[in-house]
Amino acid sequence: MALEILTPTFFIFWFGVGALASSLVAYFIGNTIWELTVFVVVSGILVILTRPIINKMTGDEPRKINVDDIVGKKALVIEEINNKKAKGLVKINGDTWRAFSKNDEIIEKDKYVKVLKVEGAHLIVIEEGEE
Repeated sequence: MALEILTPTFFIFWFGVGALASSLVAYFIGNTIWELTVFVVVSGILVILTRPIINKMTGDEPRKINVDDIVGKKALVIEEINNKKAKGLVKINGDTWRAFSKNDEIIEKDKYVKVLKVEGAHLIVIEEGEE
């Protein structure tokens, strides 16, 4: 469930709920086959049932982003980037991304940075002019 914080989708959470259900079976029954069955069934049902509901709530399909399009581009820092405090946000092409600086430097808000690469759901950036 903690991994859900690092992903932009609401998907991994249901496997955590399945694991919790499985742990209850382990506590009361203690049979590995039942534990596995409960995990797969609960997780599968939750994913299948909630996917259409989430799509209806958002109104449309998530926008596809080609990460190669933003590598090398300029982004605006909208929250100070500080790797040690695990904080930092940038805005690029109308999208907000979590960002980390390449050299663990602190980059102030309202500065421009260059996107070096995309790692998972965050960007690795360097202050504009440094390279």
